[in-house]
Amino acid sequence: MAATHRELLTGQHRSMELGIAGLVDGSGSREELADAVHLLRRHIYVEEAFLFPVIETDGHRAMALAQMRYEHGDMWPHIEFAIALLAAHADLDDLLPASEAMLNLLHVHDRKEEEAIYSVADRYPCDATQPPFTELFGTSDIPRGWKCRYAPG
Repeated sequence: MAATHRELLTGQHRSMELGIAGLVDGSGSREELADAVHLLRRHIYVEEAFLFPVIETDGHRAMALAQMRYEHGDMWPHIEFAIALLAAHADLDDLLPASEAMLNLLHVHDRKEEEAIYSVADRYPCDATQPPFTELFGTSDIPRGWKCRYAPG
């Protein structure tokens, strides 16, 4: 049986948290951090480009969606900074501040998003012109220069 939207997204939250926490606590690797940060970037893209617009159509989650978008914007500079440092093969110590910031933000954000958004995500069919939601993580490229709605700058 295929995972529900809620199961898929919640599972990704745990994977991202573990991958970033590994760098923070010293148990992880550069590869685990890179996987987690790239997944976080794609996760935000899929939510904001595909999931949130569908949920937004009923109007009952407008405040929660706005809060999630603002929190994505708070994470965005740390994500971009970490990706740049990873691409430059920076020392892991240089990645620690961005990783700590992302992890702290995720600990607050993820639980709220799971309750307010993922709890209803399976009620809303995604746009029929798009690939099935569960496939978007493997098939959709993030457009060059794309930023989440409330990213600084």
